[in-house]
Amino acid sequence: MKKPWILALIVLIVLAGGYLGRHKIRSMLGMTPAPVPTTAVMTPTPSTSATDAVMTKTDPAKGAYLADTKGMTLYIYDKDTKGVSNCTGACATTWPPYVASSAAATQTNITTVTRTDGKMQYAYNGMPLYYNASDAKPGDITGDGVGGVWHIVKPQ
Repeated sequence: MKKPWILALIVLIVLAGGYLGRHKIRSMLGMTPAPVPTTAVMTPTPSTSATDAVMTKTDPAKGAYLADTKGMTLYIYDKDTKGVSNCTGACATTWPPYVASSAAATQTNITTVTRTDGKMQYAYNGMPLYYNASDAKPGDITGDGVGGVWHIVKPQ
């Protein structure tokens, strides 16, 4: 053998090409793996009326938490007090309030508070509820723990 490193290089190229080629062929034939299902499980809370505002969802890592009727995660803000929303202006852009419709929910522990702009916002045990603008789809929980003051809402 004159140059054993050339032989090793050729073997390496053939193996790499075969590996990459096999995956390319599978992709072209539509044999890609199925997408992994989401891990959040929607479990509706006991319904007390047709105007329920929240449901309970479960995340394997975070446990049970509250979401709106579309499955979007709801958050509370440590700087709020019962019945008072302190997230306005730029804060409310990143953390939009969960605004109540004219037909407010009648679920246990769900009430509304009046914001400084006059809108009604849903509250849980008196604490105003918010979304996180970074949550793109139901089951996203990107805002939990942000700044040490934003938390998912744990049902009691």
